[in-house]
Order: sequence, then structure tokens, then C-alpha cells
Amino acid sequence: MRSALLFAIMAATLPVSLDAQTPTIARPVSAGSITLFDGGHAPAVVHDDTRAAPLATAAALLARDLAALTGQQPAVSTRAGATGPAVVIGLADSPAIARLLRANGIDASRLKGQWETYGRAAVRLPGGGQALVIFGSDVRGTIWGVTDLSREMGVSPWEWWADVAIRRRDRIAVDGTLRFSTTPSIKYRGIFLNDEEFGLWPWAANTRDPKLHDLGPKTYARIYELMWRLKANIFWPGMRGIEKSFNQIAGNREMAARYGLVRASSHAEMMTRTNIREWDEARRGPYNYFQNKREVLRYWDEAVRAAAPLETMYTLGMRGIEDRPINGANTPKDQARVLERIFADQQAMLQRRLKQPLDAIPQVFTPYKEVLPAYDTGLKVPDDVTITWPDDNYGYLRRLTPPEERGRKGGTGIYYHISYWGYPMSYLWLANTHPALMREELDKAYRFDAKRMWILNVGDIKPGEYLTQLFMDIAFDQSAYADPASARAHLVRWAGETFGEAAGPGIADLLWRQYDLAFTRNPEYMAWTRTKPATPIRQTEFSITDFGDENVRRLDAYRDLQRGAAALGATMPADRRDAFYELVQFPIDMAAEMNARQLNLDKSIAYAMQRRASASDYGSKVAAAQTAIEAGGKRFNEDIAGGKWRYMMGMQPHGLAVYQRPFTPTWNTQGNTGCGIQTEGGAFFDGRGETPGQPQAFFDRLPHLIRVGAPELSPFHRELAGSRYADLFLQSPATIGWTAIADQPWIRVSEPAGTLTPDRLEHRLHLSIDWATAPAGGKGIVMVKCANDRRGFPVTVTIAPPAPAGASFIEADRLVSMFATHADAIDAGWETIVGLGHTGASLRARLDMTSVDTTNVGAVARAPAATWRFATTTIDDPATLRVIALPFLPVTAKNGMRVAVTVDGGAPVVLDFAAPEFSQRWQQHVLDNTAVAEVPGLKLAAGVHEVTVRALDPGVTLDRLEIGFVGHPSGYGVVPETRIGAWSVR
Repeated sequence: MRSALLFAIMAATLPVSLDAQTPTIARPVSAGSITLFDGGHAPAVVHDDTRAAPLATAAALLARDLAALTGQQPAVSTRAGATGPAVVIGLADSPAIARLLRANGIDASRLKGQWETYGRAAVRLPGGGQALVIFGSDVRGTIWGVTDLSREMGVSPWEWWADVAIRRRDRIAVDGTLRFSTTPSIKYRGIFLNDEEFGLWPWAANTRDPKLHDLGPKTYARIYELMWRLKANIFWPGMRGIEKSFNQIAGNREMAARYGLVRASSHAEMMTRTNIREWDEARRGPYNYFQNKREVLRYWDEAVRAAAPLETMYTLGMRGIEDRPINGANTPKDQARVLERIFADQQAMLQRRLKQPLDAIPQVFTPYKEVLPAYDTGLKVPDDVTITWPDDNYGYLRRLTPPEERGRKGGTGIYYHISYWGYPMSYLWLANTHPALMREELDKAYRFDAKRMWILNVGDIKPGEYLTQLFMDIAFDQSAYADPASARAHLVRWAGETFGEAAGPGIADLLWRQYDLAFTRNPEYMAWTRTKPATPIRQTEFSITDFGDENVRRLDAYRDLQRGAAALGATMPADRRDAFYELVQFPIDMAAEMNARQLNLDKSIAYAMQRRASASDYGSKVAAAQTAIEAGGKRFNEDIAGGKWRYMMGMQPHGLAVYQRPFTPTWNTQGNTGCGIQTEGGAFFDGRGETPGQPQAFFDRLPHLIRVGAPELSPFHRELAGSRYADLFLQSPATIGWTAIADQPWIRVSEPAGTLTPDRLEHRLHLSIDWATAPAGGKGIVMVKCANDRRGFPVTVTIAPPAPAGASFIEADRLVSMFATHADAIDAGWETIVGLGHTGASLRARLDMTSVDTTNVGAVARAPAATWRFATTTIDDPATLRVIALPFLPVTAKNGMRVAVTVDGGAPVVLDFAAPEFSQRWQQHVLDNTAVAEVPGLKLAAGVHEVTVRALDPGVTLDRLEIGFVGHPSGYGVVPETRIGAWSVR
């Protein structure tokens, strides 16, 4: 079919005839909007498919969107006439499109040679009708123009995958001004379907395509459509092995071609093979290059022959079956030498089969896990092969390319995770990688020239929808996300586009706070278990006694999120309720209940040691949280969208202990009587004025310090304000009145009296100071007394002396806490990264700095410095300085993660936050999202001091500093800042 027919046929119903060879020169439509739908007929969709079969698929997708938007079915054809407005899509250099553009005075020459770029404009057809023409530099460029138009008209990329229903519109008008898209920032952008046996595969096999009972073309068509809407162009199919491989199911390859996507394979699946299902050891022998080279090469060659007709990227190298080390090479150096031989064999195979120059064949090598040490021995990767640097599976890039190595033809890229099965702990159920962390690492990758390919491990796709979109949006236009504040702005924009502008900021705030809480501790790590070797559930490390009760503060934060989500959910219109549950309510509810389960377990055990009658109530809350988790999964799988997602939300991946129903403790209160009290800090007495029947050493062994002793609160500081708490509790169910009376008028007590009952077994009092009437220093008593206790519990309240002048931070309860970005002085070599870290912002050494040689004293002294001034009051006892960074890895092999620390102008102490991957230190880093280095044994006289931290390597990122004297309180999360003027929870 000749392309010119496109216009002749389009004009068939118009009053002006068209000479295909000498088209009438029509006047361009003026800049402004073009009405595609005014309530009558939907616009026709006309596509030029002379060279690009996927354009027919794109036209059908656009027509489906228009039908949902207008309620009218558009005509779709390369030949049908247009009776009203039309959308015309095609390649800019096709004869038909080129004539139409010339006729309207549009110069499309800027698209020539561009990758995946398009132009768009309103034009007049030869007969006088209007059309919106989308013209691409290539097939995918044209497709991105189509999907961008759909998004502009109100179609969410998640209209099918998260049930963001397309809303009917009475009128559709879009900008008709000539526009050109930018070239994508990253050439190849895509997803890896992984660990799919817990969600995607059961859903596809049982719900989406039960006849095939596998991941086949019907499922992949929906996956590819989602990729289109996200402007992703490459995919790695699943490789876990519960299903047949991508290659073994008829139609999978053809469906990829229909969508014009690049088929590739993971770091472990060479030459497009899926080893776990395709390597037949009984027939082929061992998958071992040393012992069985001929068969291994034949196996790869078969795959290349099958993939040759399709657009394919080939993974080079070799690893063992199912993501394991290569067989037969026992040291990194041995691996490197054999990999070089394998590269040569594989490239010879590609040239022989594809008959193209190697630099025209997309090839990739990913030095994942044990392969990176092999690379570091001097492995020579062919210059035309893309090196894809992986993260450490927890969101921190392992390596990027130094400047002197960035000229390679194949370029470099990254492989990033939002889902992972492995050690030290898996996260397969909820996607909680912090958007600020993702943006930071993607920005870093781009700045280090990793622009060839970005792959995101999305697991089962759900529930990682938002993070997937963030990743792909940055990959397509990185320039829009160079500012750290852009991460949160993106979330606000996404929420507004998905749920309405009015609801957007509130939803974004809820989700951002959820990501913040998960950054402190991922909900899937809250059972303090490990994956390999699997370990049982144990108590968390959140303190139930210090820093305002870390346990309760975290519980309250999650309950507040749940209440906020429920309130917003109640305002959602019917067509957004399913989407809201999938994208907002479910992840918040499940994270909250996982935290409630574990944090209440902590309370139940610790409170039983205090003989609290409420200990069993906390055990009941453990069971209730688990029931809520199971109910949430059931609702997701069975009720949402009419059961569309049945089997999708696997609630017990790999049967790990963290996903199982935990032991629910119950406690016997028989023999216990009266009241007890525990003050903030852990000291408590029982109802008989005696300590419990266990020695102090018993309590010292508990993860939560429960100190037996006089109920005395740590001193209050005028500079910090804040409050302290005291828990009054029953040791067995009863009805008993109580009073709390202060002997000083400047002591405030939240309630002066009340009653404990079998339904209210404990009460938390909050004590604070009326600073308007309080003395500069002083002491008072709050007498807390139950009705049946003549003696009561005297709680000592103390006001600390004023802090010395000249400091920004003070010691409180034997601790100084200083957030990195609140330094008194910061050199230009440091940058503030808003939103990143545990304290709302982090201090990062510039990425363009040069690592400092620590043997050069002058160079260390000139390194970028940040300084904090603090005051201490403790004398004689030694102190430890803890410098707490984020666990980023050195940006290149030539860098470290070092700082030089000086206290009061003393000799610098070099600290290195880098930890070898898979080491015990690294495992702690990724579980805590912190890297801690210490300077112990500091002798600090009472008074004002100064600590300076100098950056010695690019990218080192400070979160906070803590100075603690012997016996200071401890917890898991951030110690509340002791900055003068800051409101402290303590």
C-alpha cells in the first residue's frame, strides 16, 4: 500500500479532492487548542503503518482511550475517511506524513536521526478539516506521542493496572501548537519481572489466563501496554522457574514485536536464555563452561538464532543456574579470566548469526553480586558492551564509572531494585524504597554518565506502582529531577493526577510520611528476622522507655497515617475507591499493622516483666494486628475491582517468619495486687513499693532497658522545652482512684486525678514545666498515689541549669544530638539534599570533588568542612562521638566514603563508612539505612566545644551526629535533636 493513499482516503468525505502526487498546500492551523471532541463524534484515528506494525497497536490503544473518554467508538484505519477531527499518527519521514507536514509549513528536520522523539501539531487537511498529527523520529517516538496525548486527556498510566478509571468527558481540547519532545535521557529504560511466583504468576495463571495457566501473551500484552504508558522500551522477563520460560510459550516473542519493545534478559540469563527452565541437565549435561563448553555454546547459539528477527539486547558473561556463581571458577581472578574467553565466544556467535558489526548489536554485561569482585581484578569487558552497574539490592548503587573510563562505545547503565529476595532480609510484599533515595541515586548515575540503560526490578509490578512511575519518569527526562525537592513534587503531582488536585497534597503527605517511617525501618524488617539463614521473630530495638517512648511514637505515627488515609478514602468518588485502596490505603494499612504487631509484642513482653495487668492486652493487640494483615490481603485479592486481582497479593512470600502469624503471649496476673509506676527512662516500682522479684541483671538482659529504681525524670531544659511521661498501672484488674499532685506551682501535670479500671488498666501522665514561672534551676516532686497506697510514688522533677552561651546544641540526659544540616558553618563543598535521610535532609559532599589523600596534611585541612558547636555538662566520664551517615557506597573504585573528624581543634581522625558488600557491617547498614563510625574516649570538660567533619570523598552523606556519655539512654531511631530552640519530644 502506498503511503499517499492515507491522505487520498482521509479526504474522501471532504469536499476538496486530493492529488496524491501534488498535494494542495493548506494553511497551518493557528497556535492554540484544537477540539478533538465536542460531544458529538469521537475523532477518527488514522495511522500510517507502511513500515511500523506497532503503530496499528498504538492506534488501537488510542481509540480505546478515546472511546472511554467520549463514549463514542472512533474509526481506526489507514484508509477510512474522516468526517470530523482526526488524530493522525506516523513516522515523520514517511511520504504521507512528510507531505502533510510540508503542506502545513511544518519543518520536521530536527527529528532526523533522533532516538524516540516526536513532534505534534494541529494541521488542516486538504479538504479543510482539522487533525492533530503526531509524527515520530522512529516507531517508539511516535508511540510516546500517542501515550502522552492520552495522559494529557486524563488517562492515567495505571488505568488498568491500578484501576484508575478513565472518566467520561463532554469536551476534549488539546494544545495544537507545534511542539517537539526531548530525546529521552536514558536510551533503554525498562523493568525486570522478578520473584513473580508470589503474585504475578499465580494471578496470571489463575485469573488472567487460566486456559494457559502461565505468563503468556495475554498477560504480557497488558504488561507491554503499561510499559508504553510509562514510556519504557526494554524488559527482562521473569526467571524464577515456577512458570515456563518466556521463550517456551508460543506468542510471547511475537507479542513483544507487536509492541515494538526490546527483549533482554537478566544478569544471570545469558543470550536471552532462562536457565532454570531451559537448561536440561539430563540431556545437555552440566551447565559448566569448563566441562561442557560445546553444549553451553550450542545452547546460547540456539537462543540467538531464535531472537535474531526481533529487537533484542543480549546479556553477555556467565553465572550459574538460578542467580548463582559460575561453576568452575573459584576465585574472582579465575572468574575474570574465564569471562574474557566467554565474551569472545559470545561475540563471535552474535556476529555469525546477526551479520552486523558488534557496535550495532545491543549487548550488556552486569557485574552483579560476586561478579563485581571479578571485574575489579582487571576484567576486560569489550568496548561495545554496555556495563550495567547494579545497586546492592537495597537501593544503594555499588559502583559507577570514573571519568577516565566513560568513553566506551557501549556506555554504562544501572540495575536498581524496589523488590528483592535474598539476604540479609527480603522485601517482597510492600515497595517502600524512599523516593528521595531513588532520585538521589538516579541523579548520581546520570551525572556519572550511566545513560545507556536503566532497569528496575519491579517484582510483581504491584504494589510498586508509584515507584515504578517515578523511576521511568526520571529515566525519560532526568533534567526535570536534578533538584532534590523534585522527588516530593513528583509525588504531589502524581497523587493529584491520579486522585484529583484537591486530594493530591494530602495523599502525597501521607505517602511521604510512610516512606520516611519505612526508611527508619522497613515494615518487612520489623520482626528483626533474617532471610538466610532464616531466623525467628524477636523483639525490636525500638525503646519503650526512652525518647518519649520510641515504641509509642512510632505506633502513633502509623495510626495517624491510617486515620488520614481512611478519612481521605471516604471522600473518594466511586471510580477512585479501588485505586485508592491499592495505591494508598493498602500499603499504609499493612505497614501500620506490621509495626503494630511487633511493637505491641515488645510491650507485652516488657510489661509482663513489670507485672502490668495490661501485658495480655498487648498480646491481644498482636493477634488483632495479624488478623488485620490477613483481612487486608483477602480484601485486596478477593474484593477490590470485583476480584480482578485474585492471587496477586501474596501474603507469605517464601514462607518467611516475618509474614507468618506470630506467637501471641498471654500472662497470668494471679497474685499481683495494687498499682505500679514507670517513668520515662525506665525506672519503676510495683504496687507494694517493692521492686519486682527479679534481680536488676535480669532486666539488663532485655532488649529494652527497664531500670529498677527511684522514679526520677531526666532534667528539663529551658532551651529544649518538651515533656516527660510517667505510666501508672494496675497489676491486676480492679477499680482504683488515683491522684497526681505537684509540690511546685511551675510543674504541670496533664491530669490531677483519675480512675484505673478493668477496662483502663494503665494511664500515661505527661509532666512539663511552666517556663514563665519556673526558676533558673530547681527540683520538685509530683506525688502519684493510688487510693489504696498510703505511700505513693514520688516522681522527682528537676530543672537543669541554663546552657552556657555560644553553643547551638546542648547536652540533655548525657546526650548531644545534632542534625547534619543544622551545622553552624558549612563549606561550599557540601550540599544539602532535601528529603533524604532520617532527619528530613542530609549533607552530601559534592559529587565532583576529588578524593583527598590523607597523607597530605594540607589537603585534609583544606577539605570541605562542616562545624557544629555544642555544650556539655557531664564531667569526668568519657564520651563517644557517633557520626551517622547514609550507607552509600563509594561512587567509583577510586573513591572511599571517608571523613576527617576533629574535636576542639585536635588531630583529625579519619572515619570510613564504606563496608564490603555482604559483610556483617554492610548487612547492618542496609537494614538500618545508616552507616555509623565512632570516635571513642573523648575527654570533654564542661563547657562549649566544637566538632568539625571534613569530606574526603565525593558523595559521602551525613545524616546526624551524636555525643554520648557513659550510661546515656539508647533506642533504635533518631535521637531527638538537642538544638537550642528545638521542641523536643523528651
